[in-house]
Amino acid sequence: MRKLTRILVVAAAGLACASGPAAAHAGYGRPLSSALWDWTFEPWVTISMGVASILYLRGVLNMRARSERLIRLRELAAFLAGLVALLIALESPIDALSADLFSVHMVQHLILMLVAAPLFVLARPHLVFLWGFPPGGRRRLGRFWAAGAGRMIQALSSPVSVWLWFCGLFAFWHLPGPYEWALRHEGLHIFEHICFFVSAFAFWSVVMERDTGRLGYGGRLIFVATAAVLSGLPGALMVLTDRPFYGIHAQSAALWGLTALQDQQLAGLIMWVPAGFAYVAAIMILFVKWMAAAEERAGARAARFAGLASTAIACLMVLSGCDDQSVASEAHRIPGGDPERGARQIVAAGCGTCHMIPGVDGAEGLVGPPLDHMDRRILLAGRLSNTPDNMILWLRRPQLVEPGTGMPDTGLSDQQARDVAAYLYTLK
Repeated sequence: MRKLTRILVVAAAGLACASGPAAAHAGYGRPLSSALWDWTFEPWVTISMGVASILYLRGVLNMRARSERLIRLRELAAFLAGLVALLIALESPIDALSADLFSVHMVQHLILMLVAAPLFVLARPHLVFLWGFPPGGRRRLGRFWAAGAGRMIQALSSPVSVWLWFCGLFAFWHLPGPYEWALRHEGLHIFEHICFFVSAFAFWSVVMERDTGRLGYGGRLIFVATAAVLSGLPGALMVLTDRPFYGIHAQSAALWGLTALQDQQLAGLIMWVPAGFAYVAAIMILFVKWMAAAEERAGARAARFAGLASTAIACLMVLSGCDDQSVASEAHRIPGGDPERGARQIVAAGCGTCHMIPGVDGAEGLVGPPLDHMDRRILLAGRLSNTPDNMILWLRRPQLVEPGTGMPDTGLSDQQARDVAAYLYTLK
C-alpha cells in the first residue's frame, strides 16, 4: 500500500509538471496547446465509420419498409454512443497524445475494449447491417456463410475460443516487442487496434448474451472473472516493477515532465483500476440477473404444474363427449390477444425465417418445426403443456425453459407474445 501511494503521488506530480514550463512542448515537437486540441481524422478511421453509419442507416430503413419493424431506441442509442467512443479513441487528442505517452495509449486501448465494444454489442447491429446490403448482396453473404464461413466463425466465437484469443491478444500486444513494432509501423498499429476491438466485441457478446446464454450465468461469471485476473496482471506488473519496459516512450515522456518509469506506472494503474471496475460491474450485473432468473424459473415450474392440471381437465371434457375443436379453442383463449396483430408481429420478428406458419406470407422456413395445428397440440417444445401461459412463456423466454435450445429469445413484450399466441391458436 505504501508503494502504491508513492506511485500515485509521483504520477500526480509528473502530470502537474507536464502542465508547467518544463512541458512547453508535447512529444515530437508539438506545442502543448496544439497537442491538446489535435484531432487526427485519419482516413481509414473516418472512412470506416462513415461506411458503417451509411450501412446501418440503410439497414434500418430497409427493415422498416419490409417488415414494419423499428429498431429499438436503446439499440440505436448504443450504436451512436459506440461511434462516439470510437471517434474519441481513434480521432481525438487521445490518439495524438498516445504516440507520446504510454499511459494515454492505454486509455485509448481501454476505450476500444471496455467502452466501444460493449456498446456495439448492446446495439446488436448484425441483422441491421445485413439489411443494409441490397438483396443480391444478402444472397451472396448467405451463400458465403453456408459454404463454410459460418462454421468457421461459429468455432472462433465459441466461449472457450473467445476467452483464449481475447486474453492472448491482450497479453501479446502489451509485450514490449510487439508493442514497439506496432508503434513504429502504421499498418501494424491499425491491425493491433482491430485485434483489440474485434476480440473485445466477441468477448462482450458472450458476456452479454440474453438470459442464460451458452455458458449460463455461473459459467459467464467464471468467464469474466478469469479474464479480469489475466488482463489485470500486465497492469499490476507495470505498477510494481522498478524498471521501464517501454523505452520507445522515454524521450517523449520526458517532454511531458515524466520519466519512462512514471509514465509506465501511471499506465499500469489505468489498466489495473478502471478496467478492474468494469469487470467487477459486469460480474455484479450477471449475479443479479442470475438471481432474478432463478426466481422466474421457480415461477415457471408453478406455471407448468398449472398447465398440466388444465390439460387434464381439458382431456376429461373431451372424454365426456364435448366437441374436440371447441374445447381446444376455449382452453386456448388468450385474454387481450389479437390474432391480426399477432400475424403482423410474426412477420416483424422474422419467425418465418425458421418456421413454416400457415397464413403468414413468406413464413416458409425449414430450420424449426412447422407451426400448424397449434391449437390441437398437447405439448410445446416437447416438454411444456400446451396452455396459454406456457405458450407466452415459451415465446418470450425459450432459453429459460430449455437452456441451449435452438430457438433464441425473441425479445417480445408480454403483449406482443399474447398477440402471437392468439394467432397460433387459430391454427386448428
